[in-house]
Amino acid sequence: MILLALIPCYVNISNIFEHGLLIDYFDEYEGFFKDLYAMILLIFLYISSIKKEQKTRVAHEHQIKSDLELKSKLLTEIHHRVNNNLQIISGLMALQIESEKDEKLTSSLNLIQNRIQAIASVHKIIYGSPNLLYVNLNQIFSLILSNLKITYLKENVDIELRELVEEGLEMDLDRAIPIGLILNELVSNCFRHAFTIENKGIIEVSLGKLEEEFVLVIRDNGIGMNVESEEKGIGLMLVRNLVKQLQGTILIGTLKGLTFEIRFPIKNMNPLKI
Repeated sequence: MILLALIPCYVNISNIFEHGLLIDYFDEYEGFFKDLYAMILLIFLYISSIKKEQKTRVAHEHQIKSDLELKSKLLTEIHHRVNNNLQIISGLMALQIESEKDEKLTSSLNLIQNRIQAIASVHKIIYGSPNLLYVNLNQIFSLILSNLKITYLKENVDIELRELVEEGLEMDLDRAIPIGLILNELVSNCFRHAFTIENKGIIEVSLGKLEEEFVLVIRDNGIGMNVESEEKGIGLMLVRNLVKQLQGTILIGTLKGLTFEIRFPIKNMNPLKI
């Protein structure tokens, strides 16, 4: 566009040279040439500014990407080390359990070990996941329930554990450990207290979405429990505190066994800032 605008000027200037009127011409069009020069200078400065801004933006993007990759590696390493340390503690407790002859003490140590394993399970899945913001609930439930089966399903125990977990459920990291501990605590309670030797036991664990909430239901067909007396127990107190941490609700049913229904928001109201 600039070149096209200059063509008539070039033609007129050629005519001026032929007639010896160059000085008069430049005097007459001095303002025009100053404006033209200023316009070209502004265009040049504008293009230079855009290029500089693009270079700065690209440099910032590379820096942000590099920082995120470093942070991701550090978080992965932290989860890996936490899991390893928890596994060491769990292993030491297993050795202690094997050497103990007091059944009451052994039972208490098993409870503590299972809680440690529940926390370790979450960290294990986190460091093995490509996404450090959310964790797969199916994997967490599967790993925790597998550990509980190993602990409680002995040869002479006739208990069936049914898992009904909706596929593709994910949760932010800071709420994954509380839900893992809730699962561990309630299912452990079913294994330990719900059944007599005579009856066949069934424990059902289901997790799904209902509107804007996660719904976790754990039920058994056992002998039930006295809710008022159990309220004073450490296990149920721990569960209630964890549900409160999730900003959820818990309902307990005692018809034909025992049922725990826990609801909490899908969206984290107090997200962890990484």
